[in-house]
Formats: sequence, C-alpha cells, structure tokens
Amino acid sequence: MSKDRNYADDEVRDIMERALKEPAASGLSHDDLLSIGAGVGLTPAAVENAAREAAEIRLTATATRRIRARRRRWVLAHAAVFAVVNGLLFAVNFLTTPGEWWVLFPIFFWGLALLAHAGYGLSALVSERGMVREKRRLLEAAGVGVARAVERRKGLRVAGPVDQIEASDEAEAEPANEPRSTRNQ
Repeated sequence: MSKDRNYADDEVRDIMERALKEPAASGLSHDDLLSIGAGVGLTPAAVENAAREAAEIRLTATATRRIRARRRRWVLAHAAVFAVVNGLLFAVNFLTTPGEWWVLFPIFFWGLALLAHAGYGLSALVSERGMVREKRRLLEAAGVGVARAVERRKGLRVAGPVDQIEASDEAEAEPANEPRSTRNQ
C-alpha cells in the first residue's frame, strides 16, 4: 500500500483491532504500548490514561464477578442447611406426631428468609463499599503494594485504582461532626 495514505480514526481502530486478533508471540510491554501509541500519533499521556482506564474496567469486572460468585455460594450453603435441617425436622415430626404437621411453620418462615436471601444474593447490584473492599483484596493479591513502592522509588507518580481506593477511605475517615470548611483546611 501507499505510504502517503491517511486513515480516519475509525479506520485506524478497525485496522488495530484486526491486527490484535492475530496471535502474538508474547504480550506487549508497557513501553511497547507507548511506542505503538506514538507511532499512530497518540501522546504518552493519552496512552497512559487509556491503559489506566482499561485496568480499572478489568478490575471492576473481576471484583463484581467475585462478589456475585461469593453471594451465590452463600445462598447455596443456606439452601443446603435449610434442606438438611428441615428434612430432619420433617422426619422427627413424621415419627413422633404424624397427624400434627408443626414442621410446616419452620419450613414456611425459614423458606421466606431463604427467599429473601436468594433475592439479595442473586441480584446484580453491588454496593460501592463492597466493590472498594473487593478491589483492594484483588490488588493486594496481585502485589500492587510492591509495584507502587517501585514507582515511588523511580519518581513516578501515576494515579491509579489504588489511589482512588485510598481517596475513598480518606473521605470516609473524615469526622462528620466538623463543618466542611474546617475539614478542607
């Protein structure tokens, strides 16, 4: 093809997406990503911001998946305990007083509690506080604390997901009884 041809933004995206679908020998390093961005006319700051956003999106998706999986496990555990205990209660009721079905009362009320738990546990909603906690766990498991120490030693200071988590923790730690003007000073 001609080296003098110019491409529109949507054409560049399409070409890059097609090129990325082909298997690469190994993953790209951050420096490789920056040089590719420079090659297509992007500033290093734009590539850094895009990489940070992509990492944040990936972190949020992983945290949401883990929270939902943990909730499902708890609902299943609750259902298993419900089945075992109420099965035993039914057996006791059947063997001792077969004409009086008192077992229906605990089955009904515990069943309502199980239904409420299932409604919460299987919902798609995740609280912001729970999301922050899960992100912190994921970052600690990935050893981000070590990476941040290396960044500080090199003199790099890039705001990322960890800084957002720490900022939200600092906002929660502010005393609520002080006027806002004295807290910001």
